[in-house]
Amino acid sequence: MKVQARNRLVMTRGAVAARRHSTQTDCYSWVWVIPLHSGKFRVAAIEVPKHLVDEDKCFFEEDMTTPYLKIVETLDDVDDAVREAGVDPDELDAPWHSDFPL
Repeated sequence: MKVQARNRLVMTRGAVAARRHSTQTDCYSWVWVIPLHSGKFRVAAIEVPKHLVDEDKCFFEEDMTTPYLKIVETLDDVDDAVREAGVDPDELDAPWHSDFPL
């Protein structure tokens, strides 16, 4: 993972995200990493129907699918989990760099 993504997770406690290949042709997908209050990290792959994103519609958790979810202890574990979810950890960045919709 790049230093700027590591710093965002640890120093500012902000989320990072990266686009991933969706398992569903009618969805966009991202890997999303957020720091938890416990000091652990939540790594999730989410898939959102394309029409909701393309039409800039509001959507909620029940509109998304989560094909991958893991809570990990360390930043090294984040790298491994992000790879398991189908993304190169070096692609992680602030969510707006990957058009993450949340």
